[in-house]
Amino acid sequence: MHRYLCLGLQAALLFAFPLTLPTATAQAVTVETVLPAGSDIDDGLVLGPDGALYGSRFGSFPSPIGRTVTRVALPGGTTEIFADGFLRANGLAFDPGGTLYVANYNTGVITAVAPDGTRSTYADAPTTVSGLAWDVQRSVLLVASYDGNWVRSVGSDGAFVDVIDDGLNFPAGIAFSPDGTLYVANFEGGRIYEIEGYPESPSLAFIADLPTDIGFLAFGGGQLFATGIDDDRVYEVTLDGTVTVLAGTGTRATMDGPGDATQFNRPNGIAATADGDTLYVSQAGDRALRRIVRTTTTSAEDTQPKSGVQLLAPAPNPTLGAARLLVVLDAPTEVDLVLVDLLGRQQQVLATGRLSAGQHTRHIDTTELTSGVYLVVLRTPASVHTKRLTVH
Repeated sequence: MHRYLCLGLQAALLFAFPLTLPTATAQAVTVETVLPAGSDIDDGLVLGPDGALYGSRFGSFPSPIGRTVTRVALPGGTTEIFADGFLRANGLAFDPGGTLYVANYNTGVITAVAPDGTRSTYADAPTTVSGLAWDVQRSVLLVASYDGNWVRSVGSDGAFVDVIDDGLNFPAGIAFSPDGTLYVANFEGGRIYEIEGYPESPSLAFIADLPTDIGFLAFGGGQLFATGIDDDRVYEVTLDGTVTVLAGTGTRATMDGPGDATQFNRPNGIAATADGDTLYVSQAGDRALRRIVRTTTTSAEDTQPKSGVQLLAPAPNPTLGAARLLVVLDAPTEVDLVLVDLLGRQQQVLATGRLSAGQHTRHIDTTELTSGVYLVVLRTPASVHTKRLTVH
């Protein structure tokens, strides 16, 4: 979706609770251009059951209107128009039988395109439709409405059923994990949520807050990936809320290379392989299609995060009355350390401003908090880290 369319830890722990550091994972990230600027793809992406990539053409605002979905043979990048005649083709999803579902942003119509190219109207929403995701377990389509600020499911009868209709802010990104967990991302404000309890009793549970508006969302290799459409970066987000820049310097351009040196031009759609090792990103700025390749190596000795920042889990956890946590910095930096609830509403400010290098202990008073799960969120200019705290 586009904004312009609508408007070491080596020291002993300071408190007496055992700490087991996870084995760190190092990544070599490279970015290459699959289709050059000016392609027919600028929006939603999905990997098809035939192994090809499919991308939508939304178009620019107010014109021209994007009307096509393009099939991209992989790995080479040979293209063909798979279907056309849409009105701002947006989110895409496949069902296991190979039918492609296309969101027509302008009209709210969701079009089904059979493998043989036969088209039909699957559903007609009362407002704009953006992100799509197929629920394999229930055989229904999940739909995010950008203007409607809701997520709904819709079956073969075309009837919409509410999933979430409160708390979202222009949602576009929507994705399932292999175990059926549903995630959604706000375009505006950059917040990512798990829809807990789906489908029986769904509710929003805050995961992470990106420093930019989010184009789309993908799941792969046990974590989420999101496009920062306004800051020209691609992010990886662990399910405990740790956010890191996967690729992009923040300079708006199209340039290949290592992840920390490459450049994007309004990265928008995103699709990930199941292992998360290969991702595809569309660019709304110049309609180039990019590929991100992650080569992962594991070392038990490499325990420092790339950002040089560690937020250790609060202890005791669960807690009643008080908890302590530790922040470790390898260099002085500006921080914003807060406690929020699962909807992202701030409960306490634990630290703000510039902290020196070293270890910093902070105390959380939970006596005035209601029982439930909260998140400790540490933001620095380079990263975001999150830990959960359960209050009895």
